[in-house]
Amino acid sequence: MKIEEEYRLSQYQDLGILNDRKDIRLKRHKIYGYICVEKHVSAEVSPIYDFVKKNPSPYFPVIYECVKDGAMLIVIEEYIEGRNIEEMLREKPFGEEKSVEVILEICRALNILHHAKPQIVYRDLTTENVMISNSGQVKIIDFNIAREVKRGQRRDTQILGTQEFAAPEQQGHAQTDGRTDIYSAGVLLNYMVLRKFPYQDTLRGRLSPVIEKRMKLDPKDRYQTAEELEAHLKELYPQYDEGAAKDDWRKKAKRLIPPGFRSRTPWKMIAAVLGYFVIAYGCFTIEVTKEGKVIGGIGMVAEQMIIWISQMMFVALAWDYCGCQRYFPVLRQRNWLVRIIVYAVMEFLLLFAAAFLCVIKDMLLV
Repeated sequence: MKIEEEYRLSQYQDLGILNDRKDIRLKRHKIYGYICVEKHVSAEVSPIYDFVKKNPSPYFPVIYECVKDGAMLIVIEEYIEGRNIEEMLREKPFGEEKSVEVILEICRALNILHHAKPQIVYRDLTTENVMISNSGQVKIIDFNIAREVKRGQRRDTQILGTQEFAAPEQQGHAQTDGRTDIYSAGVLLNYMVLRKFPYQDTLRGRLSPVIEKRMKLDPKDRYQTAEELEAHLKELYPQYDEGAAKDDWRKKAKRLIPPGFRSRTPWKMIAAVLGYFVIAYGCFTIEVTKEGKVIGGIGMVAEQMIIWISQMMFVALAWDYCGCQRYFPVLRQRNWLVRIIVYAVMEFLLLFAAAFLCVIKDMLLV
């Protein structure tokens, strides 16, 4: 563990074990005061938590820190005030429409994971791993056995998953993929309405064909994507269309939030404001000269603007604004030394491009 990482972890005050689970501890940030949880998981799921951290979503806890410590990964994430579905079902079943509403939210969460490159399979969709916050937001927690789909692999290297919710391929018959989560979502829907697993009793009525298709033993016979399942449910329950549209709009709008403000973490927002100010101040106070004389007026402002745009492009690429790094895989190097070199080269190329545009501008104005 690096000194910088040790320092970051030291900023969290330990508040004790959470809910009698020795593997999860409650923490409080010493400076900003927000409550969070710390857990130690296998370092093998580091790519999964890195993805969730870099792609914040209302459907997942905010990941504040991911620090490798040998074969373990120390994760500090958002503390969610609310209850999991299992706790809520102990009071009463959800009912058909409420269950469909929750599954639609889960579909949107799975859609984010299944569109990752490479695809991420959650593999543990159960009543205990789906929470509903006090504000009513559905959240999937615990990515401890999630995995990336690997091309050419015939089956998973480990047989993992909660037995009652696990798809047949999780027993070692084939490699898991997005359709594995769709199978588990079918079990979850059946359980939320009836408080029974499909082998005990299955839903009838409107949802019967949905359950039947989601529960097919052969993945090829199930819904192939979370979007396909979501679309079918909205056909059966059109009252949820408007809510889905609003949610999609919110998700798209959130992707447009500048880096530093997406996670709503106070220190990150303060750092972002300072960073953007320094960039703007540095770019717009540069004195542009030509033949030893300072250029004034529109010409100078235009060149300052070109330099500022180049630096904002660097920020966008470095912090994966709107997922732009997917077009530049070289920016996703896990080796920090390689990443620093790549970013230095990228900054040089952007400044070179800015200088070239300034020369073109001068030639056109001559």
